[in-house]
Amino acid sequence: MGAGTPWWYRIPTRPLGIIVTCVVAIAIIVSTPDIATEGIVAAVLAGGCAGLLTQFVQGAAQARHDGRARED
Repeated sequence: MGAGTPWWYRIPTRPLGIIVTCVVAIAIIVSTPDIATEGIVAAVLAGGCAGLLTQFVQGAAQARHDGRARED
């Protein structure tokens, strides 16, 4: 990972997924008035899905970048 790597490649995947998970869950909980226990559970699950999707997309982008770097 030299000077030519994109900024998103240098960010560790797991902490980014955890940050996205927390931000999405907190945003849903804060934006929903009178949220019940089921709503909190749903917000945490939605945050988890967003975090996993973030990790998947970043991993796919890193693999594509690695493939292009090998071709050069």
